[in-house]
Amino acid sequence: MDTKNKTIAFGVTFALLLILAYFESRLFLENIRSFFVSPVLTVAMFFTNNVIAVSLIIVGMSFYVMVVKTFLPKRGFEYVVLNHPRLFAMVFTGIILVSSVVRVGVIMGGRAMDMITTTMAIFLPHGILEAYGIYTTVHRTLTERLTGRVLVLIYFIFFMAAILEVGFVVALVFFAS
Repeated sequence: MDTKNKTIAFGVTFALLLILAYFESRLFLENIRSFFVSPVLTVAMFFTNNVIAVSLIIVGMSFYVMVVKTFLPKRGFEYVVLNHPRLFAMVFTGIILVSSVVRVGVIMGGRAMDMITTTMAIFLPHGILEAYGIYTTVHRTLTERLTGRVLVLIYFIFFMAAILEVGFVVALVFFAS
């Protein structure tokens, strides 16, 4: 299979995975309260959600790299993201963290928005851990230095983030009631 066909196949696969992730996310958020019956189930569900999100980032960024290198001319503008992967990784991470704060508000049923400063302070360790994982994922993917060892480290970071996130949500609900 030549490079163009491989890129197109990768793009179709990415689109299908994106659609599946949308439904998984909706199901996850609609049933989130029922996951809290068991700490192990809750961590497993949060970790699964994180793995899906990180895997989509990896597939999406890999697809982007393939499109740029296969279909776009080799001018400076088309290669801005590839030439500045650290800057793009920081901006992308910032966007994800803001959406994560909004997700916490949804999980908490709006109560977290009443005490946003407290929530931000409580979730700071989790946010830092997730931010590092996202940054590493994006940067390593864009620079094409994503190895199996780095991938295991990234998934471990998100496992630890899932444990922290569940612990902080349970603590926040406990102290808020």
